[in-house]
Formats: sequence, structure tokens, C-alpha cells
Amino acid sequence: MQPRADPGNRLADRYLLVRLLHESSANASLWLATDEVLGRPVAIRILTGLSAGDARAVIEAAARAGGVPDARWVRVLDVGESAAEHGTATVWVISEWVDGPPLAALLRDSPQKPAVVTDLVLSCARAVAAAAACGAAHRMLHPDEVVLPPDAGPRITGLELSAALRPDPSYDDLVGLGGLLYAGLTGHWPLPGWDGLPAATRGDRRHPRRYRRRVSRALDEVTARALSGGYDSAAALADDLARLPLAPLHPPPPDPDDPRRGRWVRVMWRVVPPLLVAAVGLGAWGLGSHLGRVPGQARAVAPSFPQPRQSNISAKTSVVWSTPPHITSFDPEGDGTEDPGGVGLAVDDDPSTQWSTDTYFGRPNFGGLKQGVGLLLDLRHPTTVSVAQLLLSAAGSDFQIRAGSVRPRQASDLPVVASENDSPASIRLTLARPVRARYWLLWITSLPKAGDGYRLGVAEIALLN
Repeated sequence: MQPRADPGNRLADRYLLVRLLHESSANASLWLATDEVLGRPVAIRILTGLSAGDARAVIEAAARAGGVPDARWVRVLDVGESAAEHGTATVWVISEWVDGPPLAALLRDSPQKPAVVTDLVLSCARAVAAAAACGAAHRMLHPDEVVLPPDAGPRITGLELSAALRPDPSYDDLVGLGGLLYAGLTGHWPLPGWDGLPAATRGDRRHPRRYRRRVSRALDEVTARALSGGYDSAAALADDLARLPLAPLHPPPPDPDDPRRGRWVRVMWRVVPPLLVAAVGLGAWGLGSHLGRVPGQARAVAPSFPQPRQSNISAKTSVVWSTPPHITSFDPEGDGTEDPGGVGLAVDDDPSTQWSTDTYFGRPNFGGLKQGVGLLLDLRHPTTVSVAQLLLSAAGSDFQIRAGSVRPRQASDLPVVASENDSPASIRLTLARPVRARYWLLWITSLPKAGDGYRLGVAEIALLN
């Protein structure tokens, strides 16, 4: 007699079904239950309507999973089978209970930081390597199979079991690890066979940098290699992930004491109309859109700029600094991680590179999470400014220019000297009167649309006398 899968019923006179957690089909369900012998919560996968051959495959898969001692895998504790009925059988697999959300739940809200994703998938890769050493594999890795308990590393469920009834020789764990990297970095899923996240739609579904510019070129290449089947073992992938620099993912700001850096381009920025300078940036984008920023001398390529509005810059005005100012990310209401390593790209005399905010979802005012973020320029001494000129990644942002003599803790510490709503991508703001100040803040209060969310890149800031 096959047991009924209903709350309050027992399996093997020991496991009390408490709550249905997930039902993937009419014949497969996941339950929270209580082991009444040991008095602990357990997870139970119940598979009904199985043929004798499929039931045997699941039981053998559970036995292989139970033989892997690595603690990063959710342990299989027991397996049972009901008597066959009408040529079918029911199999239940008892696993330890891990209390925490699946990775997929977090990624449905937003992608995670590259350093967090790298560390998480590194742990998963080491777990896959340990399972392979025991002759076991998962073969259906995706973000719903990775559980994130509080105050602990990731745990992977479904070892051997998830693919027991759906074997797919083209889908191995090394490609699945690449999928986890891609999903963690973009919030999209690049592989077939699972639809818990939006499908990746850009390019060949291998390069997360096409969704998210802040992903380093090295991490992008590791992800693409894994998705392409370029690794022969999980240990090799883990080694590459362990060698990746977690920070900074951007070049450091330029050395303000090096007068040789960017001299020719500085002359271009001061003298040549911004329309022509932006055209140079657009040409660089057209030639190098698949290249990325890496630590050292290589530059990041910013997303393509809209055609900027012609301005009336004159040779009579000039940038107030001869070497780039000290610049920092200003995020008083956040965690200070709004692209801090990329701030130098906003004053590097190269309109094809940019500093960028994070991506926010729901509303253009940073998802309602904060009042704004910005870039703080320290000119080192009070300097008179008459004009602020900006080249942005997109039209449609709201921002203020604030200036003062004391380093601010909050944006309100500096008075507003200019502002713009629904800004064009290229803009020249003439202040109502010249302002003399040491600290200058570009304070962004609303973001333009960018894909599924809201984000703004700042390619260049120039303060002119």
C-alpha cells in the first residue's frame, strides 16, 4: 500500500510530514518533516508513480550521495520504497534539513556582488570536486539547488538525485558551475532545463560582462570558459576562482602626482568640442565593445553613449586642474560600495570609460533605498569654478552640483550651486555665479532606465573656470 503524502501522515512509521515545501510535478514533492525517533527536522523528497527501473535508479543515486562525506553537500540520511502498486512504486529520500533561502530567491531580487559570487561558486566547485573523488555527481546544478543558511557557507542539495530521472549527458557539473557564476553575476540563467530565473538573451549566453560592466574581465573569462566546457575538472575551476583578485575589480584612481598621464587627452578635453570628444568615445566603443577593464593599465569600455547635445565650450575656459583631483565614491546612506575602485574613470580624460552606480530595481530613486549617491572631488585647495561639464552614460538622470570648504558627511553639508532634472547625456552647466570651494560633489538623486533596472554611468566630469 502506497502511503499518502498529506500533512500529519507518517512514512516508515518514523517521519511525520509537517508541511509541503515544493511540488515540481504531480509525482514529485518536497516536504518538511520530523524524524520522531531522533526528534529533529528533516527534508523528504517523495517520488510517486515510478517504474521499477526508475525506483531502483533513485535508490542507487541516494546510496551514492550518502557516500560523499563533504559537509557542503546536504546529507542523505535514509531512503525507502513502498510496495509496487499497479506497476508503479513510491520512493522517499530523507535528507538533513537546512534552514535558509535558495540562491535563486536572492537572485530574483538582484544579482550579487562579484566577490560574493566568486566565493560562493568557489565553495560549490570544491564540493563538486569532493563528490567526483567519491564517484558521485549532481548533473542538474542550478540556483534552486544551492541553499544559503545564515552564518554558514552554501549547501548544495540534490546530489545524484536531481538528475536520476532526467539524465542528460550534455549537462555536467562543470557547465552547471559556470551557470551558477553567470546567474549570480547577472540574475539570468544561461542554460536549458531550468526556468527559475529569466533566461539569458544576449550574445552567446556566456559572458556576464554583457549584462554587468562591473564584472572583471578575468571573472568573465572564467565564467565563459566553464559554460563552454573548457575545464576538465572542478578542482581546476576552483583553482582559477581562488586566484581571481576579489578587489579591486577596477584600476585604481590615477596618480595625481604624475603630470605625464593623459596629457594629450587633457588637451583634447579642454579645447575640442564635447561632441567630437564623445564621437571618439563612440568609435572606441564600436571597435572594442567586447573588451573589458582589468587591473593595471587596461581600460574598461563603457556602454555606448547616446549622441550628446552640442555645447558652446570655448578655448577661453579651461579645466581647473592640471592633474586629476582626488575623487571618491560618496554613499553616506549605503555601504560605500558604489564602484569605489572605478571612480578614477570619471576624471581620466577618456570618455570611453566610466564610473557607474549599482543597478537598482523598482524605482529610479535607487529603489527607494537611499536619497542618492555621488562622486566627491577634492581639489586640495579652494578653487573658483564657473562651469560644470558632464558626459553621462544615458539621458534621464536628476542630479545636483554641490560645493563647499568642509569635507561633507552628508550631501546636505554642501550647498547646491547647480542642478538638472531629466538631464541629457552630455551637459554643460554654467553656475549662476562663480563659486570658490575645495570640495565639489556630483550628487545623483534619480537614475535613468538601464535594462530591467536603473543605473547611471559617469564617463567624464570637468570643472572649468
